[in-house]
Amino acid sequence: MIDEKGNIIDVNNKQLWKMTDLKSGEFPKIFPFTKFNIQRVQGDFEMNPSGNPMLKKRADGKLVDNQG
Repeated sequence: MIDEKGNIIDVNNKQLWKMTDLKSGEFPKIFPFTKFNIQRVQGDFEMNPSGNPMLKKRADGKLVDNQG
């Protein structure tokens, strides 16, 4: 729901997102009720001695993690 100022609110009129926080009129995708798997974002990489991920490329040049 949206209030008169364009802020996203819940059923109790509590403000969840300010209008200025919206991206193209939508709230950011990380939200308390969103199923979010941090492992998908982080990826599965081996690290070099400096602690940086060692990136692998597929034959088509796209980068992949150890899970493909």
